[in-house]
Amino acid sequence: MFSQISFFKINDQKGQVLAEILVAVVLAGIIIGGIAISTGTSVATSSKIRENTIATNIIQSAVEKVKILSEQSWIKIYCPPLGSCPGSKGSSNLYYIDDNFQIQNGQTSQVVDGVTYNYYFYIDNVNRDASGNITTSGGTEDPSTQKVTVVVSWANNSISMSEYIMRLTSQSIVDFNWRPELVSSNVFTNSLGYYAATSGTLLFQNGTITLTPSGSGSLTSVIFDTQQANGVAFNSIRWKGSLPTSSHVRFQFASSNSTSSFSFIGPDGTSATYYEAAGPDQIIPLSVIYHNNQRYFQYKVYLDPTTDNSAAPTINKIIINYSY
Repeated sequence: MFSQISFFKINDQKGQVLAEILVAVVLAGIIIGGIAISTGTSVATSSKIRENTIATNIIQSAVEKVKILSEQSWIKIYCPPLGSCPGSKGSSNLYYIDDNFQIQNGQTSQVVDGVTYNYYFYIDNVNRDASGNITTSGGTEDPSTQKVTVVVSWANNSISMSEYIMRLTSQSIVDFNWRPELVSSNVFTNSLGYYAATSGTLLFQNGTITLTPSGSGSLTSVIFDTQQANGVAFNSIRWKGSLPTSSHVRFQFASSNSTSSFSFIGPDGTSATYYEAAGPDQIIPLSVIYHNNQRYFQYKVYLDPTTDNSAAPTINKIIINYSY
């Protein structure tokens, strides 16, 4: 009887040990499987991060090439691919920049760690609202800003990034010290006191221009050459001097790639409007859309006396700013 009871106890113990071993094996399998899954997920995540990092670096490199090219020749970015306007833009026109910094049609590729990355960029015009902010609807085109979007694809993945590229190099021509005897139809690269024509009651006084208050008058500048073969974007006019209450100083501007063809126009692109500021030393933005990628310019300034004809404005300097 005792032996039989002991036998059953031993068998019970063996069964318990066997059950414990089975549970341990199952738990070990679960743990090992979990570790394997975790390790596999970690490896996949690490690989994904690395690929995204490589793709992002490719994008940054492509954008830098576009920036360098824009500084060398803005016209090639504004009128891709050859710099002949109007060029071809939008997401259906794919480009890349080769090792000689020439824009080529289509896409190119780069192999990193055995993975092939295909990439290209496209260019869109940019509009700005009345406050100068970039807008996606309405507004006026800003030809000194372009939106460049770079797209990189590999395997079943792709990423894209957009950046706004602007003309950053600017310069000004300051016209001043006008003299009545210095009339010229020649082309100048800087101010030497010459002018092309005057009208009305305009007067010269010690290098400045003003009026006999009994009437209005105007001065037409000589032709100025920016010396930029690919043209510039004319940004603004600013003048220094004095403006008595109720008197006026107004401008019209003309730009061209020829020294024999100029049309003086205002903000709306017609000869019926004028650029005007509330006073001296204020920047007057030009409508760049009408004065983009042009090499030569002239301005015409109109002076009007006070309403009671008792005083007139005086101009010491006129500053034209442009980007290239």
